[in-house]
Parts: sequence; C-alpha cells; structure tokens
Amino acid sequence: RKRYTSGKFLKTFVVSAIIAIFCIGFAGFIFDPFFQFRVNADSHYILNPRLVNGGLAKNYDYNTVLLGSSMVQNYNMSILRKNYPKTKPVKLSSGGMNIPEMEYLYSFVNMDNTKDFIINIDIALFNQFGIGNRYPKYLYENGILNKLKYLYGYETWMQYIPADIGMALYFKIKKDVPLTYKMKTSIDDIGNNSFDVQYSANNVKAQYINGISVSPQVMEDMKTRMEANLDSLLVRMNINKHKDIRYTFVFSSYSALYWYHAKRYNYYEPFMDFVYYFNKCVEKYDNTRIAFFFDREEIADLNYYSDITHFGPVLSDTILTNIYNPKYELNGLNIDKKMSVVDSLVNSFIEENKNWLPE
Repeated sequence: RKRYTSGKFLKTFVVSAIIAIFCIGFAGFIFDPFFQFRVNADSHYILNPRLVNGGLAKNYDYNTVLLGSSMVQNYNMSILRKNYPKTKPVKLSSGGMNIPEMEYLYSFVNMDNTKDFIINIDIALFNQFGIGNRYPKYLYENGILNKLKYLYGYETWMQYIPADIGMALYFKIKKDVPLTYKMKTSIDDIGNNSFDVQYSANNVKAQYINGISVSPQVMEDMKTRMEANLDSLLVRMNINKHKDIRYTFVFSSYSALYWYHAKRYNYYEPFMDFVYYFNKCVEKYDNTRIAFFFDREEIADLNYYSDITHFGPVLSDTILTNIYNPKYELNGLNIDKKMSVVDSLVNSFIEENKNWLPE
C-alpha cells in the first residue's frame, strides 16, 4: 500500500496549484474577452466599450479612427466602407466620454497605420473641470502586472468569459439571432443603442417637460475653462507631428430643443462663441477640417431624436455619408453664414413651439 508523506503531499499540492494557475491564465489568454492580445472579429463576445477600446486601439486592423462619446456610437461603419472602399474604420467611443478620456484613448492609437481621424466634438464637455479618466488602466497600459490582473481578474472570469461562452453557444444553436444580440457582439456596433430607444417628438417633449434634459453648466469662468481645455487637447494631440493624418472634427446635430435649453440657461452665446474659437484654433493646421451639422433643418424636428441631444440612424447615417462633403465644412469664410442659419432655425423652433416650451 502506497503512503504519502506530508512533504510529498505538499509538493504535489504546490505543483497542482501552479498547473491550475497556469491553465487559468492560459485560458484567459485564449479567450481574451477584451482583445488584449489579439482581435477576433468573428467572435461573439459581449462588448463593453470601456473594456475593449484599449485592445481595439492596439490590436485591431484599422486606418480610420472614430473617436468620441455616445454621438459616435450609433454610426454605421458600413457607410464609410461603401463610400470609401479603402477605409478600415474602428470606433473608439463610450457614453459620456470626457476630454481626459478622449486624450487617453488617443494616446493608444496606432499612428503609423492611421490615415484619418473623425472626432466628435461635444461642446459641453469642454466646460467640465475636476473630471478624470475613468477607463480601467490595466486594460490599456502595458506591464506584466496589468496583464496578470487581466488574465486572472474578476471582470475577465466572473463576468465576461462565462457570458461569452454562453453567447457563442447561443449563436451556434439559434438560427435567427435577434438584432439586439448581434449588435451587442459586433465590433462595428459597440455601444450602439439605436435598437433600444424611441425616436419620437412626443417622447422628447415629455422628457423635457418632466425635467429630463442635460447636466447644468457652470457659468463662472466658462470661456476661460473651455478654451483652456481645447488648447490642452490640441497640444496633447500633437497634430503637427502627424501631417500625413487628416483630422475631421465633427459638430453633430443637437436638436433645436437643446439650443433652446441653452438659451434658457444663458449658455447659448458662450457655446456659439466657442465654435468660433474652435475654428480659429484648428484652421492653423493644414491637415484639419470641421464637419458642421448644427445648421440642418432636421434639428427642428424632434421625431429624429430620443432626447434633446441624441439623434437616430436617419441623421447619424447622413452625417457619415457627408463626413467629407465640402458642403458641410465649416471654415473662416462661411462660419458667420452657418452660425446665422443655426440662430434662425432655433428661433423659428422656439416661436413654433412656444405653446408648450417652459418659460
């Protein structure tokens, strides 16, 4: 009869533990739910933008980067591919992305392969202060400790790998997978919630009347703060160093109700003045342009919106379709005319809707 001494037992236990730990780490490497080592575009992983953006920036095959907040998330990448066949886009976006987070994500982009940036500009974000980067650094920055935290982490093993295995099995078993699941597992549709919300004027009006709008703005030192934040962003982007890259800054189609709200709380003029300052800053570069969609007639039709800022696929698709269209380009020669159109659209909207707009 074979007997084990305590020494042999301890040795067996240690070796078994080491093998088990190695196997767990190796399995994490193989599954790689947050694309830290490779990007499997055909996988059916549940994709959380804050967790996968770092891996996409470092490991995805792209030459065009779409960077920004929730305004970017509903962009249809197939439009870019269809209209510009050589384009290989990646969407690096997350809801409520602030300026420090934009700068942080930008720092991980592969500049050697990138030919174009499409960067959404949310004016209100430039008026924030005391806001830091909320992305989990272990999924973005290199280092053995960060990789170990990923391979053995709670989010990796307790949340996403089991869910991803279940989702992969679901896609194999289910013949007709609902659009919701397809979009939640598509790299092109990361963060896309267009299937989840209602685009309706009555819904937007009800939200606004019930007090659901946007975060209040700090008026004190607004101009100084916004300009300083833009100056800092442009310095960190180091645009002059990347002269072969085209930068397109996008001013998306906020609703006329949003601009009414801005007037109501006295920050409409500062925000519009910021557009002038923005143009003045970026026109110094030879490789920058501004795609301007504030002055579209559609902003007065709330049926295009789910709330006072977020628009649906109809407007989103036309933005991407016209992203390089000279008609929508803002510059020093046409800025006064375009801003005047915005004023007219907003004033007409207020006049036509004064029966329900709060005083």
